[in-house]
Amino acid sequence: MTLRRFALLCLAAAAATLAAGCMFADVARNNEALDATCRISGNVTSARRAPQPIVVVLLRQTDAQPSATARWRIVDQFVLQHPGNWGFLASDGRYAVAAYEDRNGDFKYQATDPYGKTGFEQPIVCSGGGYVSGLQVAIPERSDVFPQDLLDRTPAAVMSADDYASATLGQLTAVGEQAALTDERFSRTHVEDGVWRPFDFLFTARAGVYFLQPYDPRKVPVLFVHGMFGSPTDFTFLIESLDRDKYQPWVFYYPSGARLATVADHLNQTMAKLEARLTLPRYAVVAHSMGGLVSRGFIQRHARSSTVGLIPVFVSISTPWGGDPSARMGVSMAPAVVPVWHDMSPGSEYLESLFGRALPPETRHSLLFTFNRNSSLPGDSSDRTVTVASQLRPQAQREAARLYGFDDDHDSVLVDPQVAATLKDILARFF
Repeated sequence: MTLRRFALLCLAAAAATLAAGCMFADVARNNEALDATCRISGNVTSARRAPQPIVVVLLRQTDAQPSATARWRIVDQFVLQHPGNWGFLASDGRYAVAAYEDRNGDFKYQATDPYGKTGFEQPIVCSGGGYVSGLQVAIPERSDVFPQDLLDRTPAAVMSADDYASATLGQLTAVGEQAALTDERFSRTHVEDGVWRPFDFLFTARAGVYFLQPYDPRKVPVLFVHGMFGSPTDFTFLIESLDRDKYQPWVFYYPSGARLATVADHLNQTMAKLEARLTLPRYAVVAHSMGGLVSRGFIQRHARSSTVGLIPVFVSISTPWGGDPSARMGVSMAPAVVPVWHDMSPGSEYLESLFGRALPPETRHSLLFTFNRNSSLPGDSSDRTVTVASQLRPQAQREAARLYGFDDDHDSVLVDPQVAATLKDILARFF
């Protein structure tokens, strides 16, 4: 189901059926859970003129009561290509933060890695949706060896219910895990969870970047980003059409009911970990529908934070660059608001932010739009889901290297042989 049909049908159903009432109750419950998430953020600096990639580590205090001999468990990592801002999403608890220069790129602290820390003497307390910001971590040119006896090394191979309750977003993220497009986590049940129950989705389906084959440094990654009510399986035809001797498909899977800025941040950090781990030189991004909004936000963030991977190719397909009025209707009329509706509303802060900053000069955007309007229905020209006017927002047109139009509806475009051939030609010009 697409956003327009979804919004109209669910609003009508909400007033008439108990099932819809339960559905919106799930939305409200998940919104409360998301609002209760603790946010911890700050900045890291380095005394070295040419520092190596930096790993910021979040540690959770495992003792029931704070003490001078408190034990700590590493629960998340944030990777930076250079000194800058970092952030974590976590549950209630007492935390500390350490940061070190990862000189050999293995994501493991070595005794020779200089580090800085904060919060060990006076833990960072975060609870009830609190936001702790402005934390400063300074890495000196040299430092003593990190006191390993502080760490709780109790084996935790299998996460218990309590572990899940205290998990961070990083612990619940797939970073280059291998999966097939037929994997159960990409099923329709989980896709619907991602819209109505985005918080639950993080535990039941696991967001992140998945590989469809073992990583091969000789092949160019093509990252596919789905839209609302979508999943990696939407790209089955296009992925099967790729030259697998030259390219390797990756897929980004996320709860499509979540706020788009959070999703773009999550993709940027996930790719930062992969870039650092694989020394990834370049890759392409292909996105459908709302995935184009996620991808443009990600590419803008990537340009500011990464010094490793280049993104020379960005292909958007049927993307509502101007938003969708149905989302605004949902915000104003629904018993509980799916978070992404705020961002999909025309003129939203997120949509405007996408064009407040240009794409990096090394990224060439190919804009594919669709038109397949049912002439028996009133309204603007569209692909039966997204209007042509939204897809061809003037700012998006001006920045695009080239425009391609297809006589397809919003979903059939992904199984159009002409689209597959166009994608092949676009990739061939850069790789």
